[in-house]
Order: sequence, then structure tokens, then C-alpha cells
Amino acid sequence: DAGNRSYSASLDASQFGALGRFQDGDDMDEAFGHPIIRRALRVLRHSPAHHVHALELMASSRRTEVTRRFLLALTSGYGGMAPLEMRAHDPVGYVGDMLAFSFRAFRVEGELVKTLFLSEKEDGGLEEKDQDEDYDDTIDSRPMSASELLAQSMGGLSRPLKTRLSQVIMSLASQGGAVTGDGSGGAIQPGDDEDTSSSLNRLVAIYSVSGLLRFYCSAIEKALEKAQAENEVITESPLLTTCDECLAEAADCYVASLRAYGAMLGSHSLSSSQTEAHLAQRAIMLIADERVASPGFADDALDTVGDDLVSKQLSLSFLVSTMVDAAMTYLKTLDGTSALKSAVNAASKSGLDAKETTKWMALIDEKEQNLVEVLVGTEADIVLEECGLGAIRSAIKDMDRVYIEGMTMSSHPGLSRKEVEAAMKKFYSSLFSPPIPTFEDVIKDAQLRKIARSRTAQIVIDLYQEVYGALSSERGGYSDLSFLEHDPNQVKALLSL
Repeated sequence: DAGNRSYSASLDASQFGALGRFQDGDDMDEAFGHPIIRRALRVLRHSPAHHVHALELMASSRRTEVTRRFLLALTSGYGGMAPLEMRAHDPVGYVGDMLAFSFRAFRVEGELVKTLFLSEKEDGGLEEKDQDEDYDDTIDSRPMSASELLAQSMGGLSRPLKTRLSQVIMSLASQGGAVTGDGSGGAIQPGDDEDTSSSLNRLVAIYSVSGLLRFYCSAIEKALEKAQAENEVITESPLLTTCDECLAEAADCYVASLRAYGAMLGSHSLSSSQTEAHLAQRAIMLIADERVASPGFADDALDTVGDDLVSKQLSLSFLVSTMVDAAMTYLKTLDGTSALKSAVNAASKSGLDAKETTKWMALIDEKEQNLVEVLVGTEADIVLEECGLGAIRSAIKDMDRVYIEGMTMSSHPGLSRKEVEAAMKKFYSSLFSPPIPTFEDVIKDAQLRKIARSRTAQIVIDLYQEVYGALSSERGGYSDLSFLEHDPNQVKALLSL
């Protein structure tokens, strides 16, 4: 026996015939496509036990080879490429490279398996191999189908791929550290602190990773659907299962990270020069831009993946609702409402549903109107003090608190004829250059500025009409009303903006 082994080892590869030159693992791809292999498999169909065993050996061999290539690509490089782990510092690029390599291996193995299950026609062409009726209907005696052989081949790669994808996802979901590469979410903005930028960058990166996983899930499903259309029984694909599971994990981490970012808007604002609304705007716009750029959210990919939980988690609707809801709590300036409106508009251009856009715009408009009312009320008080009506209003309020029947305004402190006449002269003189604020510093929207000025002027007009009516009534007690130079309609005409 030892002599026979020594003799066999000394034989030249060429002595084994046409297949003797296929020794390296990379050359075996060509060997499995060799006509001799296909003819051998066809002959072995007459011996079911040998046929089943041969296919199992091939599946085991391909599984080992595909796994070897993937691990080699990760650590040493394969096919002239640099090692994939050299980009481990760039989560999005690293994940993209691993998924691209895995999908390419999936397609290569698919073509190789398809070739194995073809036999030559008499005229030199290829036709699908019919199922042999000589096999028992038991699992052990039934030969592997093409999809089962493909699943076995990709099974070894799927495990290390899932391990690394999960590591990247969990790393992005954790706090602290920096994210570099294409998925960084942009450069640090003026006024940013490191923690704010890191949180936002990680949020955008994990969304980008989710987009890559969606794309490759869609691509694998399409390849399997094409095989099914060719009347082939489809077995569950380990690569698709891995991508689906990692996509679900990435979507869950994205949801948790997004909610955490929203909950920390206040602390992020304190540590930077940006308001909560502007931080929310930045997150929405960056993720919306990433969605547009990612192939995983293209129409064809969305149609394939479907409207499932992951789709809802990664939707623009969820993004906008989470961020706007969080920012509305801190909304105190009109500049903030403008930032949120800009964010919703950006999301709308990126595909946000029209109903959702209308809903959030209405809520922001309502908050904006409330802020305008508060601002107008504050500015109107200042205007009334400057033009002289503020003192009269205060005196009338004081009188109302102590009023008894028969009391006249002229007898109350602050409402004597002399005091009222001085206040009216000051007011009438201000009508030639009304001290109505322009609101240019606090309101950027021109139309909103116009509305705010008009409301401020209307408050002045309404108060003058109230004062004019009170002073000229019997309750006023003034024998001479010559100090009332203009009636309310004239004042309204002068203050019309």
C-alpha cells in the first residue's frame, strides 16, 4: 500500500487525462464546466447512490472553495483586489465591498451549478436535464437540485459574512467614536461638537448600510425569481437569509438610534450653537439625500422587498414624524419653524407621501401661528408704550379693578384731561412715522413678516378704537373732547400697511 501511494504521488498530472491540469481551487470553476464532468454526471444517473454521493461531494467542495475565497478576500485580497478589511474603518464601504463580493460569488456559483445540471444535445447545444424516475422518493436517495447545490455552496460564506455585518451594525448603533468614509454624513458643521457630529454621522451611516442590504436582498430575490420562472424548485438561500436578518437588525438599530438622537436634541443643542430644530432639519435632510443616492431605495428595489416592517422603519414618514415630533417640543422661534418646513420639503422631494407632507406642514404652520401671535403681542406692547396708548390702557385697567357706579374716567389717576391729552398728542404725532417693527431680524419669510406687521398695526387700531369709545362715552366725564383729533377710521387708514 505504501508503495502504491508513493507511485501515485509521483505520477505527473498530465497522466490523468484532460482533467489533470485542474489542480488549484480557482481552476476548479473551469473544471466543473468541462464536458467530461457533465457526461460523468449523466452516466452516474444510472447509479442513483453514486449520483447522490457525487453531488454531495461537489456541494461540499464548492462550499469549502467559496468560503476560502471570501476569507482570503477579507484578509489577503483576492482576484487582484486589496484586502476587504483594509476598509474596516469605513463601515459603509466595508459592508458594500463584502456584499458585492458575496453577490458576485452567488452569481458565479449559480451559473456553475446551472452548467452542471445541463447536458449536451446531440447537435452540440445545451438543454435542461429531465428528472430521472429511477430514484426513490426518500430524502437520502434523492439527488440535490440545482438550488439545493447552490444553497450548500453559499452556506459556508454566509456565516462569516453575517458575523462581520452584525459587528458593523452594532458598532454603528453604539455611542462614541468617529465614523469616516462615504457614510460619515458630511463634514463637521460650524458650531458642532464632536458628540453631536458623531451621533449624526453614525445615524446616516447605519441608514446607508440598511440601503445596501435592501439592494442586495432585492437583487438576490430577483435572481431566485428568475430561476423559479424556469420551472426550477427553489430552496431557501442562506445568503438571502443572512441579508434579510442583518437588514432587520440594521433597521432596528436605526430606529433606536434615531429615537435616541431625537431624545438628545436638547443636550446636543446645548453643546453646540445650533437649535434643536436645525439639528432635526440636518438629520432629515442628510438621511433624505442618502435615501435618494442609495440603490436600495430605488423603485425596483422597493417593489421587490415590499411594504413590510423594515420598509416602514426605514421610511421617510417614520423619519419625519420622529424628528419633527422631537423638535416641536423645543420650538420657540420662527427660525426653527422655517428650518422644520425646509426639512419636510426636502423629504417631500425625496419621496415623502403627499398626505404626510400636508399633515406635518399643517402642524408646523399651527405652531408657527402661535409663535407669531406671541411675538406680535410682545412687539405690540412695545409699540403702544412708544406711541403713548400704553399708559392710557394701563390706567383704564387699573380703574376697572376699583370701579364703582358713578365713577368717571377723568377723575381717575392717569386719566385726567391733561394726561390723556398729552398721550393723544404723542400718539397722533407717531402716526406720521408709525413705530411698527419690520420683524426682519426674527422672521425670514417675507409673507409672514407682512402678516406680523399687519397684526401689530391691528392691535394698535383696536386699542385706539376702544380708548376712543371709552373717552367719548358718558363714563369718560370729559366736557371737552377736542384732544380726540382723529376718529378710529382715520387712524385705521393711516396705519394700513
